[in-house]
Amino acid sequence: LPLLLLGTTVTASPAKPHSTVVHLTTSNFETTVITDPNNPLWLLKFFAPWCGHCTALAPTLDKAAARLSGKLAIGKIDCTVEKQLCKGRFDVKGYPTLKYYRDGEFSDYPLGRDLDSIVKFGEKMSQNAVEVVRDVSEVYERLVGGEKGAVAYVVYDPIEIDQQEADATTEDDDENESDSSEEEEATKFIQSTERTRIFGQIARKYQAHGSFGLLSPSIDKASIAKILGVGETNKLPSSAADGFIARIEEDVPTKFLTGDGITVDALAEFIRETNIAVMTELGGHNFRFASRRGKPLAIGVYNPEDEVKTLKFRKEMKQYAVSGEHKDAYVFGTMDGIKWDKFVSQFGITKAGLPEVFILDSPERTYWQDSSVLSVADFIRSVKAGEIESRLQEKKPKNPLEEFSQLFISYMPWSLFALLTLFVVVFWLALPSSDPILPPVPSVREEEEEQESKKDK
Repeated sequence: LPLLLLGTTVTASPAKPHSTVVHLTTSNFETTVITDPNNPLWLLKFFAPWCGHCTALAPTLDKAAARLSGKLAIGKIDCTVEKQLCKGRFDVKGYPTLKYYRDGEFSDYPLGRDLDSIVKFGEKMSQNAVEVVRDVSEVYERLVGGEKGAVAYVVYDPIEIDQQEADATTEDDDENESDSSEEEEATKFIQSTERTRIFGQIARKYQAHGSFGLLSPSIDKASIAKILGVGETNKLPSSAADGFIARIEEDVPTKFLTGDGITVDALAEFIRETNIAVMTELGGHNFRFASRRGKPLAIGVYNPEDEVKTLKFRKEMKQYAVSGEHKDAYVFGTMDGIKWDKFVSQFGITKAGLPEVFILDSPERTYWQDSSVLSVADFIRSVKAGEIESRLQEKKPKNPLEEFSQLFISYMPWSLFALLTLFVVVFWLALPSSDPILPPVPSVREEEEEQESKKDK
């Protein structure tokens, strides 16, 4: 009853931002999530009551909902009850599944499930998608590295702007460095050309997977070269003088999208193909995202307790990911072999053998592993040459009790009815008979013997 009342309240009067986790159902989902202008950004948890990870996540989401009120609303959907939502609409396959909603689209939540990560996600997604940057330091302070993420995109369009308007903007910034003035400036620049307008549109769509910046039109060419890290070995395309969009990552050559005919589809494709670090740290929050990019994963497993070997191994992995012979054939990542020991043990990897690299085609459940090949380059070369054969990943056997519990809850209330029926039948069979106890019926032989005995007497 309380849950139903909560759902009814949210549906009837979505008058203000939510500060608690909202119970969502099939009946209130549209009005609560889709059409409520006071809560345009949502984080949704699809869960099952028997799921231990779901239960552990609940207090974190309660705290996040209170801290992010007005920026990010949080909702939960019980998939053992709301099957039409979970299976029919969102094809949920595991618990908990986290998705976010904004601008009419649902997407997989890409960050960690700890409180800090969820709060940072909510704060980032509630801000302007594009920041205006004027020099090298601002790019690396505001866009790349640390909490911002490994990958950033910048747009440059050498438009002519009225100097007085530029001076007025500068004066406003000096007097009042508020978020609103920065957002107004960014909005003005984003709307200035077709290239920047397309960039702003796509930046909002992919804001969860990267940082986006607009290079001020007044920035000098020397600063642009430093920002992009261009030089003799990584030259700026000749067409970039008329404007460009670039992907930036520390210690990785810059990638450019140039030309006058940049379209929404072309930019979206460019970002989809490049919005993951050349070598990313893999975990529960991003493994699905990394493993569903149309390429197998090349995973370097390390032991964090051995800092010297780990540092050398990570450097070797990244060097191959940047310039190796088959760098474009894989998505490269590293993984903590101690934290994820149960996962990597499926592939024959042990703590004693770390660091080690293996290749996993997750959708096909196929992997390549050989502990005797130590070099990253040699291992990948051997895989490509067919010297290391593929193996099929075995499915992990399910705990029978856990599987029964999942099935029981999934088929409620019919499973409960069946169980009660079985209990009643067993109980009835166990009851003592209420019929009177009758003497056994004598056999024919016994009757004949009795008659002969009477005659003799």
